[in-house]
Amino acid sequence: MFRKTALVAVTAGALTLLLAGCGKTTLTTTKTTYNRNGLVAAVKGSTNQKTVHYQLDSGKSKTASVHNNTFVIQVPTKETRQTVKIKAGSDTKTVHVNGAKKLVGYQKMATTYNQALIASKLSKADQKTAQKLQVQAAALKKQQTAIAAKVKTAQAQIKAGGTEAATGAQTLQAQQTAAAQLKTQAASLQTTQQTVEAAMKTAKKQVKDELLPTKTPSDGLTNALTTKDYKIRLNVQKGDVMGAAVIVPTKAFKSTSRQKNFGTAFALLTTTTGADAKTVMKQFKKETKSNNSSTTTIDPITSKGVRFTIGVSASDLFIFMTK
Repeated sequence: MFRKTALVAVTAGALTLLLAGCGKTTLTTTKTTYNRNGLVAAVKGSTNQKTVHYQLDSGKSKTASVHNNTFVIQVPTKETRQTVKIKAGSDTKTVHVNGAKKLVGYQKMATTYNQALIASKLSKADQKTAQKLQVQAAALKKQQTAIAAKVKTAQAQIKAGGTEAATGAQTLQAQQTAAAQLKTQAASLQTTQQTVEAAMKTAKKQVKDELLPTKTPSDGLTNALTTKDYKIRLNVQKGDVMGAAVIVPTKAFKSTSRQKNFGTAFALLTTTTGADAKTVMKQFKKETKSNNSSTTTIDPITSKGVRFTIGVSASDLFIFMTK
């Protein structure tokens, strides 16, 4: 009787320990420090809880879902190292995300991109006129600076008196004549400028839905531009673009016009980063042409310090730009 009672007690004790073990929280991560991959660093881990809570540095607590005991926390990278505090049930864990280089300032990117896109819609004649106007305006500004310097010197000579005063007077008279001629040239350029501005205004209307926002996006990931042919996604931090991505539906490559629209956007965005668009586009065509349907990644492309990583899914092609 005693042995039977003791056996029951031992069995009950073992069951209690087993149940206690089943209720214990588990929380692990694949690494202690993560690096950027694309626009974000993917902090991965496992837990037996349904959700995990996490905090980036001293920010607000956020929640990530758990699927099949696995979770992924997407952390947009910054220039500085970030601390990620993770909590699941009663367990906590701290990991870090390394800082990364910024790509370009957002305002510089948006201005360069938008101006180039608008200019690409001008007629060839208007493009030539705009380019000529730019050169002439620069030359005019240079002449204006030179005249101002000579006038300043002449005025000093006149003030000094003596023989220098006569030289200064002659110089001043000559520069007044040059300034008058310059004024006539400026008036002519102004007329040309008005013609170019009118053409630019018309071109801008044509691409109004394809321009990057002039207002700098809030910190974090943002779909800065979405069209039927492509999407431009950015990681913006304190006014700087940390990374950019062009996302293209694979079916867009079946249409010549849609492919052209994507190609223009990709080339212009590449230029805003300081990379050589011509070189990158040539390599991109080569890599995608040699890629077979069973491959989901393509060899990275590097140009002037900018790294282009390319991935392919069943429905989309992703091009990430980082430094």
